[in-house]
Amino acid sequence: MGLLIRKPQPILILLFLFMTFHDLVKIMADELSGVTLIKNFCLDCHDGETQKGEINLKAALGSEPLVKNLDLWKTVINRIENGDMPPKKNDQPSYSEKKALLKWLDREVVQFDYSSIDDPGYEQARRLTHIEFSNTLRDLLGLNMNLVEDFPIDLSGKSGFDNSANTLFLQPILMERYLGAIDKAVEASVPLEGNTIEKSPVLIVWPSNKEEELEAAGKIINRFLLRAFRRPPTNREVNEVSAVYNRSREKNEPFAIGIRRALGAALVSPVFLLKSEQVKETNESYQVDEFELASRLSYFLWASMPDDELFRMALEKRLAKPDEFARQVVRMLADSKSDALGNVFAAQWLGFDALGVRVRLDPIDNPWCTDTLMTAMKQESAMGFTSLVRKNKPLSDLIQSKTTYVNEELAKFYKLKGVKGNEMRLVAHTDKRRYGLFGQASVLAVTSSPYRTSPIRRGEWILDSLLGTPPPPPPPDAGELDEDIEENRKLTFRQKLEMHSKNPRCYSCHREMDPLGFSLENYDWFGRWRSESRGRSIDSKGRLPSGTEFEGPIGLRDVIVGEKLDDLARQITRKMLSYALGRQLEYYDVPAVRKILKVFKEDNYRLQTLLREVCSSYPFKYRKNPENAELVERKILSDND
Repeated sequence: MGLLIRKPQPILILLFLFMTFHDLVKIMADELSGVTLIKNFCLDCHDGETQKGEINLKAALGSEPLVKNLDLWKTVINRIENGDMPPKKNDQPSYSEKKALLKWLDREVVQFDYSSIDDPGYEQARRLTHIEFSNTLRDLLGLNMNLVEDFPIDLSGKSGFDNSANTLFLQPILMERYLGAIDKAVEASVPLEGNTIEKSPVLIVWPSNKEEELEAAGKIINRFLLRAFRRPPTNREVNEVSAVYNRSREKNEPFAIGIRRALGAALVSPVFLLKSEQVKETNESYQVDEFELASRLSYFLWASMPDDELFRMALEKRLAKPDEFARQVVRMLADSKSDALGNVFAAQWLGFDALGVRVRLDPIDNPWCTDTLMTAMKQESAMGFTSLVRKNKPLSDLIQSKTTYVNEELAKFYKLKGVKGNEMRLVAHTDKRRYGLFGQASVLAVTSSPYRTSPIRRGEWILDSLLGTPPPPPPPDAGELDEDIEENRKLTFRQKLEMHSKNPRCYSCHREMDPLGFSLENYDWFGRWRSESRGRSIDSKGRLPSGTEFEGPIGLRDVIVGEKLDDLARQITRKMLSYALGRQLEYYDVPAVRKILKVFKEDNYRLQTLLREVCSSYPFKYRKNPENAELVERKILSDND
């Protein structure tokens, strides 16, 4: 007996079609309602002409999907929920209108479906950062010289890092510095006599007579261009650089001078000074080639050029193979050049790179605060981070590590005994209050105001930089402390701030920031421990909006590891990927972040897992041309000519 298959009843088909149509109409109505409500209640202040607070919601509405401006719309949601938008003096939406608007924004922004997004992004041409330039010359020429000490400071881009392509252009004043540095470097690396070639990565041969010079020059130039350009040179490039050598020899200049001139010509080429990739004519995503992948790896993990093994793997077309690629990542992390992850990535993420540069004390009034002390403070944080990576420690150790790196001067600052000499070395803390990041003077100093602590700044730093959960911007009329409160000397700063925070418009921000910041109040404005401030005992107790109560840096550590570790992991994942790509993350990077984070969490947030997954991620290995990609590249290259 066969199966009996009942035909669907016409009424059921009609009901299904009606429900589908009804749902579609409802979604369209919700969308229309959301857009209409934004237009009715927000554009008076935030259209293309007014742009109050530099916010143009009219333009943001026209940029679809809305998550292209994710941070902006999150701020809008927060302001609407808190009653800050629209301003009280303006017409207000009804309860049902406000509810409908928030529901629409939740669907379009918070609950957006990223599964349809397939875009690894685009790494545009950019110049090397000063650190990358210096490190590259070091590894290319075998030098140990500071060639960038008089260079202007690289500015951070939107990503928070100085390797962001949107800030790295070649200005005329910078070209002058490049020329001077390159002249010094080439002169130091090519002696007039070839008696040191066994130590040189450049002079792989040296002619014993005049007949051998042309062949020797060819070998030197060809190998040098491969390494300097981070890819095989074209015939034209080889001929142009060789012509510089030939003209020198025609003037009867010595062989070494000819080589110097040839290498100098290569080093002032945009191919060396810029980090650029080949644009393929396609609208689809495509994998970067082996040499581009080698450069992405080396400038991410080392802030420098690929080494000979990476070049060899690229030449043999083996680097992109998963097993070999994973092996190279492990090898590179074990190399001392991966110190750049602490000296550059961690320093710029956590902000301690500002110590001694933008944050420093008057040496006359503070003779104890020497340049060597500030250098040691930065080294402590950088070496600590790099050590966690090399030892593949879990992320929680960043917050609660019992060991640190000090030299004699920094040990005295921390009142640690038994440390002699200027060399930084690993020691165990004897004071639990100094465990982990929150006990490090570098971050405590850069999150303070001059000569006084700033619980607000420290709290905001924890929420924003460390956890990636920044408080909403203060409402336009939040203002400073009330004058009567400010001048009341009977009140501690904490009491003054608590009175200020009772204002409902200020409470939503301060209830998050203040408990975190005040937990570090026992550290003064340069990270020294204290029990009192201006003759009064310090109150370092805090209570989070969740109800969790804690006290001091020990309690803060417990809160971060116990309740906020997922936030910290998400933030370091986003920051690490952004640093690796040399650009600000966009909405289309969300799937990659989520995939990395999933594997990271499954391995107890071990740091080498994070780095391996970032290196293996879709946006790290692929790229997709934006519209008019060739025009974009040509403009960038012409701007840098």
